Amino acid sequence: MSNIISVSLEKGGVGKTTTVLNIGAGLRQVGQNVLLVDLDQQSHLSRWLGFETDGRPTISELIYQEVSHIHSNGYEDFIRHNQKEDIDFIPANKMLGGIYAILGADGESNTVLSRIFFNDFFKKYDYILFDCPTAVDNLLVSNALQCSTKLLLPVQAELLAYESVPAMLQRFMAIKKVKNIEPYIQGMLVTMFNGRTNMSNDVFNTLKESYGDLVFDTPIPMLQEARNSTETRSSLVSRKSSKVGQAYVAVIKEILRRDA
Repeated sequence: MSNIISVSLEKGGVGKTTTVLNIGAGLRQVGQNVLLVDLDQQSHLSRWLGFETDGRPTISELIYQEVSHIHSNGYEDFIRHNQKEDIDFIPANKMLGGIYAILGADGESNTVLSRIFFNDFFKKYDYILFDCPTAVDNLLVSNALQCSTKLLLPVQAELLAYESVPAMLQRFMAIKKVKNIEPYIQGMLVTMFNGRTNMSNDVFNTLKESYGDLVFDTPIPMLQEARNSTETRSSLVSRKSSKVGQAYVAVIKEILRRDA
């Protein structure tokens, strides 16, 4: 079975999409077969990967197909390939905003993504990463968390993001129906870290004190190059001179070590 990771936190603007792209691209660079799945109707990940409307089905149609039991497309029809990163992805578009009513009509509405991504077709991927929308209490995020083998929490190095962590963990525990959540946590990743400020250091240190080894040792620095990478449509792990990219490479090594 694939390692299926939801990248999610209730607070927005914490670097979820940047994290999905760079961890996915970095895993691919070390020989892992990776699929990225855009679950956000803003479709930032899809556009970052160069997606343009092409008449082919997206994640919205994939979900509808599963709920309706009308499998008119094979799974390969939904997958695009980004040549620059050599990575597969399933794109999203604004149609995803109307998917909640469709999900709600399913008799087992929390398991739609599980029924899709547990299919044998997806076993060829070592890692499947979900780029989740912000709200953690909607059906789409619930589906992603139910389907996932692990949760990765990007925690911006500021107070509001830190305060979002307990609610995210409680939500995940409720969905997984477990009392010990640790085996299901891929890690907590401190993002937008500025080591010169008390706030960044306090958030990182307090997370470490509260959650120990669940927190990745390497924080992701807050640098302009992360914002600029959206314009160049390329990962930072592909640039040897990128400090943000180097930080993500260190995180990827931690992920592989934890999953070994």
